Amino acid sequence: MSGNDCRANGREGLRRGVSFPAVVSLLLGTLGISTAYGMILLLPLYMRELGGNEASFGVVLSSAAIPAVLCIGLLIRYPEAMRPHAVVGIAIAVYAVGAAGASVVNGNWTPLVGIGVLLGTAWAVVYTATPMVMSEMVTDEGRATYFGYLTGTQQVGIGAGPVVARFLVETDLGFRGTFLAAGVVCFFAVVLTVAVGLLTSDARVQRSAEQDATTGDKEAGVSFGEAAGLIMRSEAVFSLVMILLFACLFTSLTQFQTTFAAARELDYSVFYVAYTAAVIASRFGLAPLVSRFETRLMIAASVSVMALSVAAFLVVGSNTLLYGMASAFVGLGYGLALPSVQAQAVNVSEEAVRPRVLPLAGLLFQAAILGFPLIAGWIIASFGYPALFAVLVTFVLVQAAIGWWRVSVARRDMNTEKAPQL
Repeated sequence: MSGNDCRANGREGLRRGVSFPAVVSLLLGTLGISTAYGMILLLPLYMRELGGNEASFGVVLSSAAIPAVLCIGLLIRYPEAMRPHAVVGIAIAVYAVGAAGASVVNGNWTPLVGIGVLLGTAWAVVYTATPMVMSEMVTDEGRATYFGYLTGTQQVGIGAGPVVARFLVETDLGFRGTFLAAGVVCFFAVVLTVAVGLLTSDARVQRSAEQDATTGDKEAGVSFGEAAGLIMRSEAVFSLVMILLFACLFTSLTQFQTTFAAARELDYSVFYVAYTAAVIASRFGLAPLVSRFETRLMIAASVSVMALSVAAFLVVGSNTLLYGMASAFVGLGYGLALPSVQAQAVNVSEEAVRPRVLPLAGLLFQAAILGFPLIAGWIIASFGYPALFAVLVTFVLVQAAIGWWRVSVARRDMNTEKAPQL
């Protein structure tokens, strides 16, 4: 294959004027902040040393729920006030401050509530705005694929972070030094994210020119209220519900995995390694293969795999092999389903409301990411982990029901269109 062919393949799915190095820079920056996030996942173990438990950790996580919702609400209300990569860069810098702040907490876990506000709010903005950066760089046809690359990279960092952190805490750094190291990683992520803006043109200028060419001086946008109504009345609403349930599953499995493994005398690294390897395989290997199938069918099949996998956590006991297999299949289903659901939410929406779809999805996702741990921690402290996993299985079954129902509706509509008119 020639060099020109390689460059052409590398640019497949990208908008005109977007360089492939910009995509690489975004992915590397995403890897950095996600690795830092993964390193902070050891916080509940540190809280145990400070006298806390799962319920108190839920309080720390949920302390950011309101400020995170407010920040993402601003993104929804003013989606083009700043370039998305600038929003992400600022949020990563705030996360670095939070990670460094966690490194100075000692003696009592209560100050971590304030640190939780910084960490939770910053991560919520990062997770919401990063897909907005990628969405501006790709075509409709390439959106699902590049969202897969983006979220796959996030999962690599989230999975690798706890493994790296486990090694570091066993050195002289301990927990506090490890959290400070996470802040340093964030610094490099900021630099890489800012570089994206230097390598790409401002999509807002291009959209403005296109609007002027078609509508003259007339305002082409729709109000926030109109946009919300259009989204809620479209097929995108089903994707948003599924994204909300994905968040409850994700936050429960990742945030409480270290304490779950300790309760079962398992090594939490098994989960993060198996889960991450499966996500990588699904998003960078299987995704291009299954893309030939209808998106709704692929989503329904993937969440069905997740339902069986989450149910397996109810019976893992102290069996490391079963623990690893359940973790891997959760990663496989999640890795295939989430980017497709995100892309579907955008693709089935009208062009005028698309800038608000992703931040709205991010709002729902992060509200659950930060709010559900308060409920999950209470469930664990009061009834144990089996009760939590029973709730999570119910959530995934609801997702599967939505997925297969949408497949049925789409096929019925297709058959109706093909039917001869009498």
